[in-house]
Amino acid sequence: MTLLQGTFRKVAALVATVSVAAAIAGCADGTPVTYSESTSGDVLRVQVGGEGYRDVLEFITNVKLAGDVKLELLDAPADANGQVVDGKADLAFYQTQPAFLGNQESNGHNTLSIVSRVDVAPYALYSSKFKDLEPTEDWVNSNLVADQITGTSLPHGSEVAVPQTKAGFARSLYLLQTVDLVKLDRGFGGLTIADLSVSEANILESQRHLAIRGLDFTEFAKDIYDNYDAVVLDPTTATSIGLVPARDALAIEPGPGNPYARVLVAPSRLAGDPRVSALAHALESKEVAQYLTTTYHGKFISAQVPFEP
Repeated sequence: MTLLQGTFRKVAALVATVSVAAAIAGCADGTPVTYSESTSGDVLRVQVGGEGYRDVLEFITNVKLAGDVKLELLDAPADANGQVVDGKADLAFYQTQPAFLGNQESNGHNTLSIVSRVDVAPYALYSSKFKDLEPTEDWVNSNLVADQITGTSLPHGSEVAVPQTKAGFARSLYLLQTVDLVKLDRGFGGLTIADLSVSEANILESQRHLAIRGLDFTEFAKDIYDNYDAVVLDPTTATSIGLVPARDALAIEPGPGNPYARVLVAPSRLAGDPRVSALAHALESKEVAQYLTTTYHGKFISAQVPFEP
C-alpha cells in the first residue's frame, strides 16, 4: 500500500464516522451525541415499557423500517436505565423525557443520552355538554345573570375539571393555552421545574373566564365528565370511560415540541452505532406517525409529525 492510499483510507474512515454521528445527533435536537463505530450485525436489547412502546418497535421490525436492525425486546424493570448503564441491555424505551432527566439527575446516569423523541400520550379537553371551542358570547355560572346558552360552543364562565396532580394540572393549563382559552406567563415546551409545575398563579388572563377545578379522577372520572362543563383527561382515563381522543376531544396536546415526549435512550458505548441511528430515524418517521394514528386514534401521537385526526 502506498503512503497516499493509506492516507486516503484514513480520511474516508473519519468521514464515515462523522457522518453517522451527525445523523444520530440530528434525531435529538439539543442532545448532541458523538458516536464511534460499533458492530452492526448484533441484536440490540431494548428495555421497553407498556402499551405503545413494544407495539411501535414490533411495527418497525415487521415492516423493516429500520432495515435489517434486529431487536430483542425486554420488559423494563424499575432500574431499566441502570441496566443499560451496566451493559445488561443496550437501549431503553419506556419513559417520558422529564422522567428520564429526573432519573439521570438522581442516579448520576450521565453516560445515557436521548437519541429520539418518539411519541406522546396527549392530554385532551372533552365536554359532555358542548361541541366546540368557537368564539361565543354565551355565559354560565356567572351568579349575576341567568345562564345564557344559545349555541354549542364552550361558554364563558365554564367550570373545567383538570387532574389535581402537579404534572396533570400543568399540562392542562398548557393545553388550554394552546387553544386560546387562557394565557400563561410562559410558552409550552420548557423542561425546568418551574415550567413543568405551572399553576393558576401563572395565568395572566382567562379569555373565557374559566373556573378551573383540580380533582382526583381515579374513581369518578365518568361522573366528573358528565357533570362539569368540560374536563381535561389523560388518554388512559379518557378511553376507560369510552372516549376516543381523535373523535371526541375538543382539543388535544400537540406532539412536536411536547416536553412529555416518550424517549429512546442510548449509552455512550454505542456511540456511532449505525443500528441506533437507523432505529432513531425510523421511530421519528411519518410511517410511525401514521401507525400511531390508525392504531391508537389519538391515544398516542407522534412527537415529530403534527397529529391529524
